Amino acid sequence: MEERQISLDDLRLLQTWVKSEPQAPDGDWYKDFGSFLLCGTGEYPKTVLARGMKPFGKAIQ
Repeated sequence: MEERQISLDDLRLLQTWVKSEPQAPDGDWYKDFGSFLLCGTGEYPKTVLARGMKPFGKAIQ
């Protein structure tokens, strides 16, 4: 967390989002959690990007 400068509040947002059983689109996507971006393909998360890094795919809510 500290190394990537991810806030505890944003990790809580991630936890809430995962518990909501979100539907990911086919193909590449990303979700902005404020201090980091979660990127994935289809139903699977693939990587976490630090703020300011350029994501790939479609933004999801």
